[in-house]
Amino acid sequence: MKTNDAGRGSRLMTWAGWGLTALFALFMAFNTAGKLMRLAGAGGETDLGFPSRIGFAIGVVEALLLALYLFPRTSVLGAVLFTGLFGGAMASHVRAGDPLLFPTLMGVYLGVIAWGGIWLRDPRLRAIFPFRR
Repeated sequence: MKTNDAGRGSRLMTWAGWGLTALFALFMAFNTAGKLMRLAGAGGETDLGFPSRIGFAIGVVEALLLALYLFPRTSVLGAVLFTGLFGGAMASHVRAGDPLLFPTLMGVYLGVIAWGGIWLRDPRLRAIFPFRR
């Protein structure tokens, strides 16, 4: 591969990474806003056996994690913490007996998008977790 081709590929990966990051951020922003505005059923906590008042607190945590994720210096920390949050949400859905593909695995889907966005735009993360042939 020529140097120019590699540079073009890097730029394309970076743009794709920011696109995934934007997709993840928009989804999480809407989800978080619903919880912070205390919209009925926005978080689905009551369906999972949690009191409705917990939705606002989860919204605050999600807003903080989203800020960490969107700031490039702390994006990996934000993704790690979101991964933990998604794991807890998945465990709650399993416990409630929800269907597997949706909503139980929604945390996996969101995690792949969040981590994929960082992986595509950060060569240091690609060096740690490379794809090999």
